[in-house]
Amino acid sequence: MKLVGIDIGGTKILIAKISGTGILKESINLPMSNDNYRKVLEKIIIEIKKFGNISAVGISIAGDVDGKNGILRYSPNLPKWTNVHLKKYFEKKLNVPTVVDNDANCAAYGSYIIDGQRKYKNFITVTLGTGIGGGIIINGKLYRGSTGSAGEIGHITINPDGPKCSCGNNGCLEAYIGTKGIIKIANDFGLKSKSGITPAIIADKARKGNRQAIRVYEKFSEYLAVGVGSLINIFNPDMLTFSGGVSNNWDLIEKRFFDELKKRAFKTPLEHVKIIKSKNPGNLGAIGAALLSQK
Repeated sequence: MKLVGIDIGGTKILIAKISGTGILKESINLPMSNDNYRKVLEKIIIEIKKFGNISAVGISIAGDVDGKNGILRYSPNLPKWTNVHLKKYFEKKLNVPTVVDNDANCAAYGSYIIDGQRKYKNFITVTLGTGIGGGIIINGKLYRGSTGSAGEIGHITINPDGPKCSCGNNGCLEAYIGTKGIIKIANDFGLKSKSGITPAIIADKARKGNRQAIRVYEKFSEYLAVGVGSLINIFNPDMLTFSGGVSNNWDLIEKRFFDELKKRAFKTPLEHVKIIKSKNPGNLGAIGAALLSQK
């Protein structure tokens, strides 16, 4: 079975041909543009047609998604994309079954199969990137909630008097450790770079021993532990994985994160849960979306 998974993010788009078992065969990367969303979708269709005959399409996208009808209702990181009927559009253009789901749900399903091998029935994936997302699997089934809006881990309020989040709330986890939050921590610590500040540049400086950069990721890890500790106490999962671009800096996060997590999570569920960085953090959204398309 030839599947296509599309991961539409705030800064880039991944289009991938995926096998029925979740193996990435071929991929194309596009930058996200400020064009009208119809023009962006047209570009995606052109790239998909280069793969030849396909069986189904799965779309992973950041935001509030009506998975049943395949509609992106709203995305904090794509403010011009409102009530976009993705399923209808792709099925009309490609004439193949199409599913649409929140990017973190797709990443969680992909990680459940790739990292967990379907063995860990209560499973959470936290995506670390432009935004902070989450996907929850309970008893082997993706949990979407009553309106398809479950798993918005990045919008747990960790400080009601905190900075404004892109969702409109104050003090969300994402406002502290999404890309903008990381840059704010760096600015607060006086970290500067001639080429600008990004999570990757901060990580590079930290690995070279820059004390300010190390402190940025230590603070990031503390905030992350606050959010994850709550997840462990509420859901008592068997396994929790991290995906997304910022998870590639796990070597800078791991120690302080686990030290802080011990203060936040109950002892028994913390000892039980297996916590790892995904083996394939950058592609899980596309892989999970493609695999969901054959369900």
